[in-house]
Amino acid sequence: MKHLLVFAHPRRTSLNRAILERTEHVLESMGHSVQVRDLYKIGFDPVLTEEDFSSMGRGQIPEDIKKEQDFVAAADVITLIYPVWWAGMPAIMKGYIDRVLAYGFAYADTPQGELKSLLAGKKGWIINTQGEAE
Repeated sequence: MKHLLVFAHPRRTSLNRAILERTEHVLESMGHSVQVRDLYKIGFDPVLTEEDFSSMGRGQIPEDIKKEQDFVAAADVITLIYPVWWAGMPAIMKGYIDRVLAYGFAYADTPQGELKSLLAGKKGWIINTQGEAE
C-alpha cells in the first residue's frame, strides 16, 4: 500500500516526530511505500488567499496546492500526525486541509445537492497528542 504521512510539528525532538519516525519505519519494514510531507520543513503556506479561492473556483489550481493534491491522489492511506494545541490542530495542518482537501478535489456536490467524496476508497487516520511534552 502507498501511505502518505502529513506531519505538523516544528520541533525536531518532539513526541510527534518520534511517532512519525516510528510509523514510517514500521510501515516500510512491512513493505509499504511511504511518502512524508513535513509541513514545517517544506514551508507549506497554510493561508487560503482570495486569489487561491477565486482561481480554484475557475478550476485553476495553484501549483503548490496541485503538488500536494498529487501526493494525496497517489496514496491509498493518508495519515495526519500533529499535536492538539488550544483544543485544535496547528494552523499549518488546518491550512493544509483547507487548501489541499478542497471542493472539486476531495468532495463535490451531486445533482441532488448532496456532498460526495471524490477520495472514496482511500483510508484516513489521525494520530494526535495532547498534554505535557514529557
